[in-house]
Formats: sequence, C-alpha cells, structure tokens
Amino acid sequence: MLYLIGLGLGDEKDISLRAVEMAKTCDCYAELYTNKWFGSIEGLGHILGKTVKLLKRQDLEDKLDVFLKEAKNHDVALFVPGDPLAATTHTAVILEARKKKIAVKIIHNASIFSAIAETGLHLYKFGRTSTIPFSGKLESAKESLTTNRKRGLHTLFLLDMDAEVKLYMTAADALKILIKSKMLKPMDTAIAAAGLGTENSQIAWGTAKELLLKDIGTPAVLIVPGKLHFHEKEFLEGL
Repeated sequence: MLYLIGLGLGDEKDISLRAVEMAKTCDCYAELYTNKWFGSIEGLGHILGKTVKLLKRQDLEDKLDVFLKEAKNHDVALFVPGDPLAATTHTAVILEARKKKIAVKIIHNASIFSAIAETGLHLYKFGRTSTIPFSGKLESAKESLTTNRKRGLHTLFLLDMDAEVKLYMTAADALKILIKSKMLKPMDTAIAAAGLGTENSQIAWGTAKELLLKDIGTPAVLIVPGKLHFHEKEFLEGL
C-alpha cells in the first residue's frame, strides 16, 4: 500500500491524527521540492517515532520504479507539502502505482487552493488558475486572465519555484512580468499573498504599482480580482 499524505501549508504540527496513525505502520519518505514547507524532517520523525527519508526530484521522476517497488512489498508513506493532489507530480505517481497494481490511499490536507479564501474572496468566483513561469512563456497565463476577466472571475496566479535549490519567484517579480507583458497596467488592482495557512501569512491589496513597493515573502501567489461582491470588498478593506 502507498499512502500519499499531505503536510499542509505550515509545519509538521499540521498533519492529521489519521496521518500519524497510518504512517506509524509504514516506511516513511517525504519530498519537499514541489513547494516550500516550514517544518523539519527531524520534527516530523519525532512525531512519528521513526526516521523519515528525504526524496529528491529524480527519485520520484527518474527513479519512480525503484520507489514503487518498495510500496509493492511494504506499506510506504510519502509525505508531500500542501495537499497530495495539488501537484500533478503526485497524480503521475498514483497512475504509475495503479499500473503496477499497488493500492493507493490519499490523506488530504490544506492547500493553496483553499487557503486563498483567507483573502476574503469567494472560492466559487475563481476561474482558471495559471502559473507565472521563470521561462517567461505566458501564453497560458494570458489566456486564463483574458477568459476570467470576460466572465468577471478572479484569477489565481501561482508563482514559479524550485524548492530544491530554494529559488522562489517573488510577488514583485511576478508583477513586473505581468506589467512588462501588458497583462496588467500599473493602476490595475491586484492582491499579493504569502505564507497562507501559516502563522506568518501576509495579504496585501492595492494597485500593481503599490504592491511593487510591498515586502512580500515566499511562497507567494498573485490574484487579479474580477467583479467583487460587496462582502469581498468589505473584507479586503478591513485587511
């Protein structure tokens, strides 16, 4: 059996009692390259009462067969930042496990897709999500923003990162890219948020020009709001 267990958005204290119960019967691994996590592998191991081995990107991409071979013969737990199904990497792991007749159990946790409600925006009013990549290829992002704007929906932009080398796009970097590409005007309204779901969450809203002057941490997201409900506007004004 393979257990995919979400670590949530903060640290090791965010894992569920069910996750602890399950993991105590497993060989335990964790990957931390798909997102920034604020906990420690040692702290997680202390909660579980066992060693947690850290996997690198190549272990789950180039050497996935080796990892799954162990899950074929033993109960294995793979801890991942946020929610297990928020990253397509883990969907690929599940599909490959199914091909090998390995049972998979998901233990969910918080992800950015629910934590953005901390901004006061209604989740059902978000349209298609896109990533702003380091590569500068913005075709998908432009399409999402254009479509969402036409429908009056909010647009969530995830910001590119490489957690293995601790490289994270900042909100200011993303805003500069959007302004340079003319996807945003300096006076357009935007929301920048970082560390959502943690004790040090940050939310700032204003014009893109104003947000460029804000010191926003990582991991960060940008939201270009659509038509605001009066409750949403009231919430934002109270930040």
